[in-house]
Amino acid sequence: MSSPADPLLSVRDLHTSFPVRSNLLRRKVGAVQAVSGVSFELSAGRTLGLVGESGSGKTTLARTVIGLAPPESGQVLLDGQDLLTLPAAELRQARRQIQMVFQDPYASLNPRLTVEQIISEAWLINPGVVPRDRWAAEVKDLLAKVGLNPDHADRYPHQFSGGQRQRIGIARALALRPRLVICDEAVSALDVSVQAQVLNLLVDLQAELGLSFLFIAHDLSVVRHISDEVAVMYLGKVVEMGTTAQIFAAPVHPYTQALLSAVPVPRPWAAPPRRQIILTGDIPSPVSPPSGCRFRTRCWKAQDRCATEEPALSDRLGEHASACHFPELPASPAEPK
Repeated sequence: MSSPADPLLSVRDLHTSFPVRSNLLRRKVGAVQAVSGVSFELSAGRTLGLVGESGSGKTTLARTVIGLAPPESGQVLLDGQDLLTLPAAELRQARRQIQMVFQDPYASLNPRLTVEQIISEAWLINPGVVPRDRWAAEVKDLLAKVGLNPDHADRYPHQFSGGQRQRIGIARALALRPRLVICDEAVSALDVSVQAQVLNLLVDLQAELGLSFLFIAHDLSVVRHISDEVAVMYLGKVVEMGTTAQIFAAPVHPYTQALLSAVPVPRPWAAPPRRQIILTGDIPSPVSPPSGCRFRTRCWKAQDRCATEEPALSDRLGEHASACHFPELPASPAEPK
């Protein structure tokens, strides 16, 4: 068992790929390198934000951590136990500690089940967590905890709005009393006002229950609001990692700087001028990623070294870790305060 100072979740050199097969004989002709050597740590009661373009491997990383996608190699340590090597019985017990809130609140709930059946299904699959005679009362407690009317437990998902359905998804994730909740674009399908309500709910639940969150999002303002640390992914790799203040105030990787330059600014006419970085081209194919630095094909700093030598994720400027041979602090703040 780990000590209080140890991380709750530790991911070490994780690799996950998917085979590419020919149409005729279904032979393996390549592999989609979705996650390539990702490592990070997440402490109890903290939130790690995971950002990057579509196709950067964020969701695959989350699915690998929770066990929905088999990895090729690496370690996923929960309280010091490697989930990838545990026997089936012990893995079943350990996976109760990690739950997931999915992106689409419409598709992630079974339309044929009532809310009570959806939430209590976790206890049916994992007996012993809640006594059966307590199921109805526990469902009502969970609904109240996520801000829903407990008397609506007998309703079906189609009778709720999108934000309410996502709250049901959060209640389902809390049913097994986990320590880590993975939120995969959990607010991206919601209206802006509803997003704020769900984010505030997650913050309150974290303070009340001591939860840890792995929070995946495209919206950098959302990540900034909820995260303690931020990891930036590009084409299966983490290219920059640091505290939220470090990433947003002093990004050193060109890709992070480009992402932050695209964040809309309230009242731009009154804000100080800032450098706008427009990346050319699309993210390369993960089937055949570029050699060396994977970002070099779109980077304005790229040199010959970038094509031959892969940059390690390390602290080169005394700020925080980045995977760039030529990291540089922005000349002006990434965004006005």
